Amino acid sequence: MSGQTSDIVVTMHFDPMIGIVDLQERIDDLSREAASRGFGFDRHGARNELHAATFRLPGMSIIRLAASPGGAIAIEARPAS
Repeated sequence: MSGQTSDIVVTMHFDPMIGIVDLQERIDDLSREAASRGFGFDRHGARNELHAATFRLPGMSIIRLAASPGGAIAIEARPAS
């Protein structure tokens, strides 16, 4: 949708044995969506931030990444139920 200014939100699953499930696919999806909306998005920076956010997670978790139109990202992690 043209003129869309809301954040792009992606939810991912984290497994401490393998990391973020389908990380490359999720980053690719997010990158395409950001490009289609004209958002700034640093895919390598986002990947690094995701790795840092999940480095010490002790168990299965749900990761939420929000990307803003200006390129800022926010990452939240919570235990999977």
